[in-house]
Amino acid sequence: MVLVGLLAVGSCRRVPLYDSSSHIVLELQLKLNQDLTVSDTVDLNSYPQYYEKVHLKSPERLAACFYDVNTHQMVAKEYVGPTGGYITSVPSGTYDILVYELGTIVTQVDNNDMRGQIKARTDDITQSVSTRFLSKASKADNNTDLVISEPDHLMVARLSGVFIPDHADIDDTYVIHADGQSSVETYSFIVRNVKGFEQVRSVQALVTGQAQSKFLWDGHNPTASVNLLTSAVIDKGLKCFYGVYNTFGQIGGKVYLNFLVTTINGNEEVFPVDVTDEIDNPDNVIVVDSLVIPPMGDSPHGGYDPKVTDWDDEVIDVPIQ
Repeated sequence: MVLVGLLAVGSCRRVPLYDSSSHIVLELQLKLNQDLTVSDTVDLNSYPQYYEKVHLKSPERLAACFYDVNTHQMVAKEYVGPTGGYITSVPSGTYDILVYELGTIVTQVDNNDMRGQIKARTDDITQSVSTRFLSKASKADNNTDLVISEPDHLMVARLSGVFIPDHADIDDTYVIHADGQSSVETYSFIVRNVKGFEQVRSVQALVTGQAQSKFLWDGHNPTASVNLLTSAVIDKGLKCFYGVYNTFGQIGGKVYLNFLVTTINGNEEVFPVDVTDEIDNPDNVIVVDSLVIPPMGDSPHGGYDPKVTDWDDEVIDVPIQ
């Protein structure tokens, strides 16, 4: 029993996140609800993937990066919880602080060593999108940009010129407060009065003119635009399509919602809608009043249509010894 006790003691270690010996505390207040008013038709409660884009889950863990205010290089990094945590490893000095969420599934964070280079991005998924869809979409709006995954929400907080005292010089708790919110924007869309609705089996939306990534310190986007692929719900009762999507932002110019429609007979068609004016709506709500899906009939090119040809006779000599 004594030996087991000694081994248990030796395996324990102190985790800085919960180290109350420090008197310096980073206090976080995260905004978890998006300022997005969706149409009553958009049933968030029935679709968790949409509900969680409007009402965010609290992150479990965040990284707090402390940057030299002159060189902008990272000096130290601490890990905190959703309400913050103790700061134990940062030497006394003045810092720019950037806090960002860890553990997101799709959104990735790169280049955190330099304050101005740290950015959020998602992967290029162009090769996984139907080539027929992309070909028709490019003809519809003269767009050959890459396609990226829709980003997850990524909580970010920023503070400039924060003084960190020497731990030995303070007796009372020294609190650093920071407010955080998602670094991506959220939009909802709805297409009403869909004619030819009975032909539709599934729908996706390809949003053009979007940013591929976002720099987290100042929030600017690279200038190259991409397409963003997102999902859409078919509401047969109300004969409409709707969805909610996240984006790193718009990159100027025209913005189209290309609806990628697969019909019940396997056809793949693209219906582009210019939503440039709708994007400027401060409510981030895109409304398309009507969409016509003409009769398509059977298509020899769409869907899964296997064919079997007759087998030829094949004679194989088997030597017997």
